[in-house]
Amino acid sequence: MEKYSLQQTEIFAQNPEEKRKFFQIDLMKAIMIALVIMDHSFTHAFLRQYGSYFWERIAIPILMIIMGFNMGKSYKGKKFATLKEYYTRSYFESKLKRYMIPYLLLYVLHGIIRLIVTEAEVIVNSPAGYDLPSFRYIGFTFFYGPGLWFIPVLFGSILVFPILYYNFNKNPKVTFGLTFAIEFLTHIVLLGAILIHNIGRSMDEYEPPMLFFILLYSLFILISSVGIGLWLSVDHDITSKHNRILWVLFPISVVYMILYFLEVLPIPFPMGDYQMFFFPYSAVIFMTLMKIVPPNPKGSFSHFIRKVSRATYHILLTQIFYFSIIFQFFLIITDGNNSTLDVFDANPLNYLWFYPLNLIITFGIGLLWKELEDRFYAKRDEKKSFQRIYQVTIILAGIAFVAWLVSSTIYTIISLISL
Repeated sequence: MEKYSLQQTEIFAQNPEEKRKFFQIDLMKAIMIALVIMDHSFTHAFLRQYGSYFWERIAIPILMIIMGFNMGKSYKGKKFATLKEYYTRSYFESKLKRYMIPYLLLYVLHGIIRLIVTEAEVIVNSPAGYDLPSFRYIGFTFFYGPGLWFIPVLFGSILVFPILYYNFNKNPKVTFGLTFAIEFLTHIVLLGAILIHNIGRSMDEYEPPMLFFILLYSLFILISSVGIGLWLSVDHDITSKHNRILWVLFPISVVYMILYFLEVLPIPFPMGDYQMFFFPYSAVIFMTLMKIVPPNPKGSFSHFIRKVSRATYHILLTQIFYFSIIFQFFLIITDGNNSTLDVFDANPLNYLWFYPLNLIITFGIGLLWKELEDRFYAKRDEKKSFQRIYQVTIILAGIAFVAWLVSSTIYTIISLISL
């Protein structure tokens, strides 16, 4: 019998027709997590020569659009009148179970490795400045792995998503526009923080303040993609009048991306390629796949895709751990852009075995991890010992989440003062 998440089950109960629509989401999640692993298996320079902005760097934008889309679908029909009805104990427990408990396992594993490395005085490769102790205040673990920046984004979504949907439900157009405004203002603050922090320094001495990283690794830097996902949860038909706004934004997005790729933008603002001028392009890809992918295919392939879709978070955490070992013990991260290796640049043919190997390892362990977790929760309903273990674990997860919230808030205030 096919298994579905609690969120999917609630959606299907409200509208049985939704069940047939979700394979498109499953397929996109599977493809995008494979692209995330590609992003960490190749250098950015290597991928960029093949126009990676238009096909590979869409992974995070589409995953964020899916998060907004799923949020809209899960809340649809619940008719909550107050925010209190969104922020329930069961809501927080489901999110802690989904995000925090698996993260704690990664945290412990990385803590053990850090302890061993420190005590044994083992020399490891530098992860391009991403292993600073200060990053742990915002959700990073003790041993850096590429993709850790997405953890604070997920944790922030626990607090922000209910209030975002609450306002979207009251006024969709205003909330949709507000997500773009919030993201734009976040970029302004990012730029302002850099300028203020570097007053009196030459361009060669410029360095980003900690506030820059706090905001860069937050939900607010990506929130317009969530707004797009929410918008599409109302109607994702690519030909619908509802989505005319995205067709207006699409050519602007394409032109901006081309100029960004050619490096001819007069001002590189907003920063990076995960921002509002890239997201409408990803939105059209999302709508296209929702239109052309069969809604409810049968067979072993579709079954595998659904399993991967349910395990995407576990695969993400697995690849964080896997690449933390690869990069800090075996390969050197030197491209100065993101946490990607440069060791294969001289011989790109090496990628022909490296990426498939990474896919097999990360998908295999991530799927096994999710399967073992599902079995544990199945046993929890039958055995009291499993219930006790879960109760202790969920309490620890709650403490960890509160600790993250408090530490990141205090550190943000300190970073503001230190500007």
